Amino acid sequence: MTDERAKELRYLIVDDSRVVIKALQQMLGDLGITQIETASNATEAEEKMSASGYDVLFLDWRMTGKSGVALMQQYREDRAYDNVAFVIVSGEDGQRYIQEALKSGATSYIVKPFKANTLADHVEKVVKWLEQRGRFGKA
Repeated sequence: MTDERAKELRYLIVDDSRVVIKALQQMLGDLGITQIETASNATEAEEKMSASGYDVLFLDWRMTGKSGVALMQQYREDRAYDNVAFVIVSGEDGQRYIQEALKSGATSYIVKPFKANTLADHVEKVVKWLEQRGRFGKA
């Protein structure tokens, strides 16, 4: 069962695959999460980020144009995004990719393809990470 606090959060899914976006939307919806927006590339994500705040970004590693990791690194350089969770979603399952993403500031890393229970586990991890940063009233 997913932490109820996950439902309070705002999510942005950034992926150039409509199939992956739909799958993530469906799985998050099944967890009771409704505040979900999507972007098909980094440029669209940047526009949405400047217009609205998000708590969690799911970023595809490899996208046309700027990669999800490059986008995450850009936001990690800005202290205003210290309390935003970045989850890299990638078909790359090698340990070096996972380590690179985590070292670059990812909160979590999900290897495609994945099942709903795997996503739920990562959402739990994100909620705990945000809790440690005082997102839910405790620091």
